[in-house]
Amino acid sequence: MGGYELGAVMIKVEKQADGSYGAAELFRTKEFGEQTKAPILYQGYFYGEYGTNERHDGMVCMGMDGKILWKTKRAPDFNKGSMILADGLILASDGARSLYLVEPSPTEYKQLASAELFPEGVAGPENDIASRVGGRNENWAPMALADGKLLVRDQTQLKCIKVAH
Repeated sequence: MGGYELGAVMIKVEKQADGSYGAAELFRTKEFGEQTKAPILYQGYFYGEYGTNERHDGMVCMGMDGKILWKTKRAPDFNKGSMILADGLILASDGARSLYLVEPSPTEYKQLASAELFPEGVAGPENDIASRVGGRNENWAPMALADGKLLVRDQTQLKCIKVAH
């Protein structure tokens, strides 16, 4: 995976008969990538948020063969957010205000629920770093999940959300 429109490449590494290792490129694509975090691999499919300065593909599902199966584009617009897999479901931030519960599926985007977590960022000085790089509601940081509690933050707040099933 590479950020800033670099896409993805799949490389097969194999041990050779002589004990050395060889590598072969299986495919390369510009249609799947991730600007800020690694994608999720679940049951043979990759799920990533491909929102960069130039691309707005949203959440994208790709097979192990490099075939793109679906993209949300801007409905919803996942842009540099974070994702975590828990109990076979994806918790995904859109990188701005909302959190989504998604059932991983290679056939279609299956949103189960959503909630707005950061309706408005806390106002700060006009020239602070958050205001200069895109806004106070960016929540690009990785999420953490432990004991049914999800930690997620934007530029001004850290929230702990109870996640139950």
